[in-house]
Amino acid sequence: MSIVKHNVLYWTDDSKESVIGKIRVSGNVTTKNITGLKANTVYFASVRAYNTAGTGPSSPPVNGTTKKSPPSQPPANIAWKLTNSKLCLNWEHVKTMENESEVLGYKILYRQNRQSKTHILETNNTSAELLVPFEEDYLIEIRTVSDGGDGSSSEEIRIPKMSSKHFVSFLYFAGLSSRGVSVLEPSIHFLSIVIMIFYCFAIQPLI
Repeated sequence: MSIVKHNVLYWTDDSKESVIGKIRVSGNVTTKNITGLKANTVYFASVRAYNTAGTGPSSPPVNGTTKKSPPSQPPANIAWKLTNSKLCLNWEHVKTMENESEVLGYKILYRQNRQSKTHILETNNTSAELLVPFEEDYLIEIRTVSDGGDGSSSEEIRIPKMSSKHFVSFLYFAGLSSRGVSVLEPSIHFLSIVIMIFYCFAIQPLI
């Protein structure tokens, strides 16, 4: 007589072998994922077959420990700097609690403000560089990666758009050209011209 169903039974050590969960699967299924379990907990499981004639004996139990929960704290003190079309990000390393999984890396999720498609960059460091085009607002968030899954995300950061024209002007008044060459000297010449014009129109009539 063929097997009709399997019962997958599972319980914790604290439950003193009383079943806390039962999953029924088809007779031709030989694997099953059990979800919704507590983190960092030892579980036991066994399988029992049954058909129209009755229920068979349970298999010897096996046990396994679930992974710790992902980090609850999001990355903090995030700083960013936009240079040309390159966005540089820095943040503090997330320290985990004893009952949380160790941080293995970070995910940077970023997208254009009016777009739903999200891009993901993974890194093992606490810094990253992204290439973003001019004249586009970007939304960015950072989250931890661990054996227990992804941790909490940081607050969403809005990177305002900046046109290439305005950006070159910003570099100019900061004392750098787009090639990194000092341009403070033209500003001094400009000041000299202003003084000369003031002298011609204000001082000369008094002579």
